[in-house]
Amino acid sequence: SGLGVPGIMPPKLSSTVEITKHPKQNAKVTKTEFIDSKPSNSQQGELADGGFSTVLAMVDDLKSLPFRPTPGGPDVFGANTVVQVRQGRNVVWGYNPGAGCAVADSPDEFHASVTDEHRTKFNDAVNKIVATSNDAFI
Repeated sequence: SGLGVPGIMPPKLSSTVEITKHPKQNAKVTKTEFIDSKPSNSQQGELADGGFSTVLAMVDDLKSLPFRPTPGGPDVFGANTVVQVRQGRNVVWGYNPGAGCAVADSPDEFHASVTDEHRTKFNDAVNKIVATSNDAFI
């Protein structure tokens, strides 16, 4: 989280959550907090299988949302958040609104296709993924 606003400045990160899973292992969670876009605190933990199943269900919800194949554009979900879902090196779903001078606030086809229901579904999925990842540190 922490995209900032369009302009010449880069995004100002506030936190990241990375969840990785390898066969026959529990999912690993790395959570990093930033101060002035520099890592200040990092934690690592593991999710139980039930937690990873919850994350996969939320990924399915995200994959049902409109997808912009290239990064950039305004934050149409209004979440100040970047999401990348990868399988290996391939991005299978992603949301990466831009920051910086290349970002236009004018609506485009993608922007027009996102509804309030999509925004709610996006925010619910992201919030549930973050809450589930927090279980790795209890």
